[in-house]
Amino acid sequence: MTKLVLKVKGMHCASCSVLIDKLLGKQEGVISVTTNFGAEKTAVEFDEAKISLIKIDEFIQKLGYDLIRPDEAGSTAEEEEKKEALRITEAKRRVIAAFVLAAPIIIYYMLIHMFNLKHVHALYGIDLNYLYWILSTPIQFIIGWPFYRNSFTAIRVGSANMDVLVALGTSAAYFYSAIGFLFFNIDHPFWESSAALLSFILLGRYFEVVAKGRASAAIKELLKLEAKEAHVLRNGSEVTIPIDQIQKGETVIVRPGEKIAVDGIILEGKTHIDEKVVTGESFPVGKTVGDEVIGATINQEGLIKFKATKVGKETLLYQIIQMVEEAQATRAPIQNLVDKISEYFVPAVVVISIVVFSLWYFVLVPDDFRSALTKMIAVLVISCPCAMGLATPMALIVGIGRAAKFGIILKGGEALEKAYRITAIAFDKTGTLTIGKPVVTDFVNISGRPDGEILSAVGAVEVGSEHPLARAIIEKSKASGIIPEVKDFQAVAGLGVQGSVSGKNVVVGNIAFMQSLGIDVGAHASAVETLQNQAKTVVYAVIDKKLVALIAMADTIKPFSREAIQELKKMGKEIIMITGDNPKTAEAIGRDLGIDRILAQVLPQEKANVIKKLQGEGKKVAMVGDGINDSPALAQADIGIAVGSGTDVAIQTGQIVLVKDDLRDVVTAIQLSGKTIKKVWQNLFWAFFYNVVAIPVAGGLHLFFTTEILTTKRFGAPAAWAFAIKTKGALGNIFFNLSQATLRPEIAGFAMAFSSVSVVLNSLLLKKYTPPIEKKN
Repeated sequence: MTKLVLKVKGMHCASCSVLIDKLLGKQEGVISVTTNFGAEKTAVEFDEAKISLIKIDEFIQKLGYDLIRPDEAGSTAEEEEKKEALRITEAKRRVIAAFVLAAPIIIYYMLIHMFNLKHVHALYGIDLNYLYWILSTPIQFIIGWPFYRNSFTAIRVGSANMDVLVALGTSAAYFYSAIGFLFFNIDHPFWESSAALLSFILLGRYFEVVAKGRASAAIKELLKLEAKEAHVLRNGSEVTIPIDQIQKGETVIVRPGEKIAVDGIILEGKTHIDEKVVTGESFPVGKTVGDEVIGATINQEGLIKFKATKVGKETLLYQIIQMVEEAQATRAPIQNLVDKISEYFVPAVVVISIVVFSLWYFVLVPDDFRSALTKMIAVLVISCPCAMGLATPMALIVGIGRAAKFGIILKGGEALEKAYRITAIAFDKTGTLTIGKPVVTDFVNISGRPDGEILSAVGAVEVGSEHPLARAIIEKSKASGIIPEVKDFQAVAGLGVQGSVSGKNVVVGNIAFMQSLGIDVGAHASAVETLQNQAKTVVYAVIDKKLVALIAMADTIKPFSREAIQELKKMGKEIIMITGDNPKTAEAIGRDLGIDRILAQVLPQEKANVIKKLQGEGKKVAMVGDGINDSPALAQADIGIAVGSGTDVAIQTGQIVLVKDDLRDVVTAIQLSGKTIKKVWQNLFWAFFYNVVAIPVAGGLHLFFTTEILTTKRFGAPAAWAFAIKTKGALGNIFFNLSQATLRPEIAGFAMAFSSVSVVLNSLLLKKYTPPIEKKN
């Protein structure tokens, strides 16, 4: 199976994405397809043995769209910007051309209707309708040709989209006007309904293209971050090359103020690096030999040399771009319902428009063809499936892009929709809540020997050990002085180590080791218990069979863990800690952090079952982890949140990835998910409300209750109701007059065009979201 996220050009309406999904999804070998109109992306999973990418490309071309295959891609950020600018310029030219031609018609009819003037049929002996016909024709068939082309494509494959409604409505107005004027000498053709209608729709689409560009700016901003060139050592000399020519293992030189080209490990030098552009980290991070550096970040001070470990598509920046692109190409589950409605929307509107025409022509105002046709056209063009289709994807694009700005990768609409429903959050302890690297917290000297002498001795015997606690003792010993050489070293599994240091027998180990060697430590049981109650591990140091010191170690809590947990508790979330530690250690850490529920002595393979049990209690559970052993639990949870400092397996399993190692981003991810889904519901409410209200008004059905037409005995009650409103003073008079107004087709087109724009603009408000942590800072 192959899964690709590909660019699709030529989509002009949210119905286009539904069309691609519906028809491409039926092809043999295509497992799944999800197209996002806002992101101009399609995520296709297919079996290459049954259908090739070239065949998929050919099929999409038959639908009237262009698929950008990987071998055709590779555009830089600048090239993408140029292409985007060209699309906007093309849309602007169409709008200007349409309004230049339509302006005389719009101004003339606007003055006629506003001031109730008489029509001027001729000027200097020339019938003005000839002028309006000449001006309207290129708008209808040249500037408006894309509407016809897209309509023909949709109908050919057995579907219908927004362009079908526009083509039907404007064609009805144009041909009624042209045929009526040329052959039947009608007095008042619908030139304004054709020319002005298309002009306003094109204006709306232009604003939509501009707004969409702003909504999908996250990927463009990420593409701009990468360096263009790098200084590399080759054959002993420094050369400057494009970053795509850097090879793994090469030494890269970075001077102050320069961007780091690729990911790597520092070989020489010390510096502070600004990582905000990639991780969202507010302050520069200190780096020295052995530390990792991230491509696209900025070296602030000092010359460094680093070894390139990840280049091209392996770099963290590229992985982030890939994850954001895939996320923006996905859809929230709610979108499936919207797509189902959109699929039947256009045929339903066509039927409604015919019903409206029949009602007015045969029942309400018999034989008034002009009035009936006006209302039919208004119904066709005011209906807007695009607003419904854009409601979810535009909010997702902006929300996911905003999260990426803060170093949070939300892997698609499903993650967003689930995250804000979370009721409980389970944290792995080691490496997630804690640093995962033990340090010496207490050194209790009980012998009278100098601290430095004892530390040098125990450090020497620990050098040969591979136990994680040994690393902590060695670091402490190094800080106290030089570590001497050890002889006759012996490591006893599960107990400790021993050896000869400067002629002295040195032993370091746990209580079981002391008991096996016959060394009495009972006198210090109270001190040991006190340290253990503080979640510390205690080992004993013995020199020449005499207990000389107690050394306590602990895995320290990560910065901001307490702050993150407090914020989550304020949001009403239950906080759970899952750990393999003993209950005493777990209780001490849990108490310190203010955790609600502690599950200790949980083996790695049991974590997923623990999550399942929590879900069985009716909780919506998020799991936050960083290790390979967390992956099953991350997959089992309603939402898996992978900490970016963790393993690749955990990051691949998590539905949300925190690029920087800061648990406060869990708060941001959940908050932003909730705000994004809220925008989706606001957009959907507006889109459905607009159509529910706009279609009856365009069809003049509101007049059923108010106009003089319905003053017969059959409609006495509505007429009486209208009269009652009219006599309720000035406000009632205004309402009555408004209720009797007929919605002209060109105004209906304007309303339709800007209903889509309003959905996009509402989604863009998400860009104002600021995490609570940043507000505090």
